[in-house]
Amino acid sequence: MVQKNVLEKVLVFDGAMGTLLQEKGLKPGACPELMNIEEAVKVAEVHLAYLEAGADVITTNTFGANAIKLAEYGLKDKVVEINQKAVEIAKTLTKDCHCLVAASVGPTGQFVEPMGRISFDDIYEVYKEQIGALAAADPDLILLETFSDLGEIRAALLAARDVCSLPVIACLTFSGGRTLTGVSPQSAAIVLESLGAAGVGANCSGGPEELLPVIKELARNTKLPILVQPNAGLPQFKDGQVYYPLGAGEFTKVMEPYFHLGINLFGSCCGSTPQHTRVLKERLRGFEPDARETEKGSALASREKVVRIGPNLLPKIIGERINPTARKKLAEALRQEDYGLVQAEAEVQADAGAHLLDINVGTHGLDEKMAMKKIINLLQQNILTPLVVDSTNPEVIEKALKTYHGKALVNSVNGEKASLNAILPLIKRYGAGVIALTLDEKGIPKKGEERYLIAEKIIKKCSEFGIPKKDIYVDCLVMTVGTDDLAPSETLKAIRLVKEGLGVNTILGVSNVSHGLPNRGKLNAAFLAMAIASGLDLAIINPLDENMLATWQSASLLAGRDERAANYLQFNSQEVEKVHISIKDEKPSLELVKQMVIKGSRDIVKVIETLLAEGLKSLQIINEGLIPGLNVVGEKFEKGEYYLPQLMLSAETAQKAFAILEKRMEGSEKVSKDTVVIGTVKGDVHDIGKNMVAVMLKNHGYKVVDLGKNVPAEDFLTALKKEKAQVLALSALMTTTMQEIPAIINYVRSHLPDVKIIVGGAVVTSDFALEAGADGYGKDAVSAVKLVEVLRRN
Repeated sequence: MVQKNVLEKVLVFDGAMGTLLQEKGLKPGACPELMNIEEAVKVAEVHLAYLEAGADVITTNTFGANAIKLAEYGLKDKVVEINQKAVEIAKTLTKDCHCLVAASVGPTGQFVEPMGRISFDDIYEVYKEQIGALAAADPDLILLETFSDLGEIRAALLAARDVCSLPVIACLTFSGGRTLTGVSPQSAAIVLESLGAAGVGANCSGGPEELLPVIKELARNTKLPILVQPNAGLPQFKDGQVYYPLGAGEFTKVMEPYFHLGINLFGSCCGSTPQHTRVLKERLRGFEPDARETEKGSALASREKVVRIGPNLLPKIIGERINPTARKKLAEALRQEDYGLVQAEAEVQADAGAHLLDINVGTHGLDEKMAMKKIINLLQQNILTPLVVDSTNPEVIEKALKTYHGKALVNSVNGEKASLNAILPLIKRYGAGVIALTLDEKGIPKKGEERYLIAEKIIKKCSEFGIPKKDIYVDCLVMTVGTDDLAPSETLKAIRLVKEGLGVNTILGVSNVSHGLPNRGKLNAAFLAMAIASGLDLAIINPLDENMLATWQSASLLAGRDERAANYLQFNSQEVEKVHISIKDEKPSLELVKQMVIKGSRDIVKVIETLLAEGLKSLQIINEGLIPGLNVVGEKFEKGEYYLPQLMLSAETAQKAFAILEKRMEGSEKVSKDTVVIGTVKGDVHDIGKNMVAVMLKNHGYKVVDLGKNVPAEDFLTALKKEKAQVLALSALMTTTMQEIPAIINYVRSHLPDVKIIVGGAVVTSDFALEAGADGYGKDAVSAVKLVEVLRRN
């Protein structure tokens, strides 16, 4: 095992494994990891080639050696044997040199809830088994690579931390600056560092030019070592062969900008060879990375959005409205598991300017754990605003932190010994931020100095658990001025003491100051301004209260915390729309149906039923409501405004509506479009993208016959004939299986020359599709639907 500081050296990692194993006889569709057992010499030859080329780190042949992936080959019971043998092969070659062995761990091919069906706990156990087997064979580090789902890589990273003390480098794969699920580089850096990664990075993801903006953002958001391993360009198809365009010399030349980003870990991915490693190693001889500047302040994050908090930064707003206390309608909706109101409250607060959203589900007659899980899963699909988990129940908090694919803020811990010992281990384990309430077994002290002492005690305890100051947010607590004239001034004094003496962020539930008094808004606004002047960093308020929002804007500017008045001007220019209306409040209409599809609203069923009761026809609702909404979602997806989670939520919303409308269709309305047969080609066991294409086609009125994955040419032809289908859609994710596409096209065309054929998949390009003889290329689910629409008109 190596120490984490070894990763601070300049290291060159090896390159592609799969393509080199293909050259040594790996057949398309065969399990590469099985070669660790059956053809260990060939695996060793690949490692040796990279070592001879100068690699400092070689990566085990275990990328897909988890139980889920191996089950596709009937090898689920071989997880331990395959993984341990792989490490043994690599370590035998490095025992007499100073080179390191990185144990490779890749994604399962399944999304974690809410985008998939597998739970955090189940995926965690899958990785615990694989990484446990790897660690037992004593590699030097764990390399998590080519992940696209932040929920999945979080589970893998936690599993690695639980089964071993090896340093872990966590890498995702990006396209257009985001992962498939919309994860931003900034969020990835914040979340993975908070969970204890020893390094972060990006691999695969096209060539060096495509990855450069991603690595720049990673470098701005973490001081951890950063690993970059791009492909040797995008795969091309020529003369019946797949090849990558960037040779070793050109690859290293295109890598040149990376050498000025302050990063120190380099390698290559798909399409690369030992020669790429050799040339890269030579370029880096004597190389010393530049120092790099990172963003200042504490950070909380959703899957896509990072919120920075700090003394010289704009004070941030936490929306307080998702709390059933004194809100009977919301409490009843939670008990009935009717989360449409929660979704609407989240949307309207985010639109009004809330930087974070507090989620509290504490009401009687409710399973708080399950309610918190369901609400977080719903909101994190289409709400970019980071979340605050508002509970003091350790079980509820842990369920929430497992579920959330970001870095959450937990509200809260206090100075009581029981609270500290129950909550702080969860904060450390899941890399969250924590609100520290200045109360203890004796209650809330009257004096600010006493509250300071409790804050000091909590911070000291956090340090014992390894929780850094930047993740602590002290709440100095305000009592109502109605019962104590000096209560607000003591709170303000405590805020100043904490900022000056402890150097942590502060937070406050502002409206408590006016409890029991008339015209509360006046007092709340005045106190908010005073708190900001005293150093408040986070204010828990109602962002729909225009007076509070105006006070926050003005006080932040006057306190010198709104650089160049950027925030003030944003909210006070003539173009700003100041009325925030929830779709929950709108009258049922076709336009509302469209907006509900765009937002993925849970309440669409009620609106559809109302419109049907008013006499509207199913086909009219589909053509003038659902389809226009899906078209807008598609446009947002193509522009990079929406990513897979939003796309899936909108698709699910449309499906619910279609299910009702189909039952109510009259005979003349039942007009079906063409039939599409879809499947993943023989030898390929990946189907995430294919599944999304199928869902989107169904939502646009097509009959879809999904043959699944690993489908031979003969089965495609049989289905096309049986269903009298007009379109065939083929998918391939791996370079080892994409050559099946032209073979299937030729086979089908020889029997059914008039069938339209479209192709897609992670490794497929437009040029490849045309060269293979397809009628078109769908880069994603949205473009695939558009392509089918065009083909059916021609």
